[in-house]
Amino acid sequence: MANNNSNTLVDEKLAVSLFLDSLLREPETEIEVESPAVAVEPAVEIPIAEVKVEAPVARPLPVTAPTVLPKTEIKDEVELKTESTTEVEEKKPELEPIVPEWANEPFQILLFEVAGLKLAVPLIELCGVIEWNDSVTEMPGSADFYMGILRHLEYKIAVIDTAKMVLPPKKLQQMAGEDSRERVEHIVLIDDYRWGLACDKIGEVITLNPDDVRWRTSKTSRGWLAGTVIEHMCALLNSEGFSEMLAKGQ
Repeated sequence: MANNNSNTLVDEKLAVSLFLDSLLREPETEIEVESPAVAVEPAVEIPIAEVKVEAPVARPLPVTAPTVLPKTEIKDEVELKTESTTEVEEKKPELEPIVPEWANEPFQILLFEVAGLKLAVPLIELCGVIEWNDSVTEMPGSADFYMGILRHLEYKIAVIDTAKMVLPPKKLQQMAGEDSRERVEHIVLIDDYRWGLACDKIGEVITLNPDDVRWRTSKTSRGWLAGTVIEHMCALLNSEGFSEMLAKGQ
């Protein structure tokens, strides 16, 4: 029984690791190319009696001296191809990681969980954490990821269903019909109390070095992602990018 639990845990860690890795990659669009239809004409049968077979006439073949190519020409051609290949490789652009200014030295992050996925927010971009309560007022006609308005201190905070913003479509399909309000327990506050990210659990605060994070590049369009931390199996949020996406209603 213990062995089965161990295997399940390993499979879950592998699945999370693959998902975190996929966050930094854009899905490739497969293009199906249809082969053009070729018209095939029916074969024409020729009666055997009408075919005349003539005996081949032997003719002397011309004898010519073999052409010897200079070795220098072959060498030059090989060198030319090598130089061309090198030029192509040198012109291939490299994707530079996008590292925030606050990550040029060791920094701290707060871990939290959303529907089984571990996320993290840099403390420098964190405004606070409050417990979920029923005072979140729903707003009819809002986007499906918008849970409502929460009044906290002198702020009116827009509370977001974080799961619907970061989880893959397959996972969201499995959660269809689930009431997020029965799952969430805390709200993570970002962007000067403008947004609240609903989450299930609050974890610990840890310190990271810049090299501990696989930073996003310009290749990915996921504006909410700053990078991934494979060692801690979490995705690091880009609060500024997250706020921009929410403001645009994406």
